[in-house]
This record gives sequence, structure tokens and C-alpha cells, in this order.
Amino acid sequence: MAVAAGPDDVVVAEALRAELRAWLAAHLTEEVRAAATLTDDDGFETRRAWNASLFDAGWAAVAWPVAYGGRDAGLLEQLACHEEMARAGAPGPVNAIGVANIAPALVTHGTHAQQERFLRPMLRGDEIWSQGMSEPEAGSDLASLACRAVRDGEDFIVDGQKTWNSNGDRADWCQLFVRTDPDVPRHRGITCLLVDMRKPGIEVRPITTMAGDAGFAEVFFTGARVPATA
Repeated sequence: MAVAAGPDDVVVAEALRAELRAWLAAHLTEEVRAAATLTDDDGFETRRAWNASLFDAGWAAVAWPVAYGGRDAGLLEQLACHEEMARAGAPGPVNAIGVANIAPALVTHGTHAQQERFLRPMLRGDEIWSQGMSEPEAGSDLASLACRAVRDGEDFIVDGQKTWNSNGDRADWCQLFVRTDPDVPRHRGITCLLVDMRKPGIEVRPITTMAGDAGFAEVFFTGARVPATA
């Protein structure tokens, strides 16, 4: 059964709302607002710089633990902050997929070393993340993926292709889903790797949509070596 928020919770949330509103009034510019809808490199870098400002002030993800750049905010506090960001027209995280999808997986399933290494630079936008799931012959049916990774000593060797890789042309890292055991039912034998996109054997080709946007990419892996610690 849900527990109703008490008067103290409301007071705390409204205090945080007032704090954020004042901070946005002092720091949010028209240039940053306009960048929220831009997809070119200049717009991206403007949003990235804004993201860093949010992080440095503790506003990038208030629900996150303080240790990783958040404020340990409760639900009412989170709602108040989301309302104020929307009211002001402030852009959200530049690492939208990273913050919403990849970070929770790291918090739940990652090692302590991985959490320490990746979460803060991900939230600040210092390192851009993409997610390697869709494939040309599988679409978003993850169980049909064909991109393979074979264990070789302390590494996995990755071969295959991903497509519709959001932010793939800008990504420093990729949460990559690969098939590591082809002899088990197709919903099994899948491994998630954290891949440094600057490694040899990785080719990224931006996809330009009919609207002229280039927010997606195809990614090709040819003998790319990924440490088993990832």
C-alpha cells in the first residue's frame, strides 16, 4: 500500500523547488534553451556544457546517490525538480540513454569498480554513451541478435554489426549486447559488455535521416578486443 507524503516531505520538496528555480534563473540562458531542439554539433556541445553545469551544482539527477553526483532526493523532491526544469525549458541530460537506461543497470548489476569508474563521468556528460542492441536482421528483438563475442584469454573478441545506435557517432562508450553462447536457447547466452568505442576493430558510420538529423549510427565490430573485466 502506498504511503502518503507527510507535511515535512512537502516542505522539503518545496524548498528544493525554490532552490532550483533560483539557480535556473541565474544560470539558464536563451542559448541553452534553444539548444534543446538542435541536433548539430554546436547544439550538442552547448547541451553538454549545460549538463556539466547541472552536475557541478548537483542538479543533473537529484534521485541519484550523493556519492555519484545526485542528492538522494525522494519522490516529491524529484517531481518538484522535473516540474521546474520543464517550466524553465531547460534541456535534460546529454547522456539521455546513459542516465535513464545504462546507469540503473550499472547500479544494479555492475561491480563497485565499474560504478566508481563510469557513473560520475556519465552523469556529467564527460563521457558519452550509446546502447548497442538493434541489429539489421533482428531489429529490437534482442533474442535474435547475431553479434558474437568469443572468449580469448582475458578478453572477448567481438564480431558483428549494430544499427540505430543512438549517439553512436559521438559515443565514447557503448553498452553492447552480444551472443556468447550460440548453443543455448536464444533468450539465453547473451552477455552485456561495456565497450570503449576508441578500441581498434570498431567502425562507426553515422546514419542521416530524411529530416537531415544524424543522431544514429551503424557500428561494425571486426575482431574488436574487449576486456573480460568489462
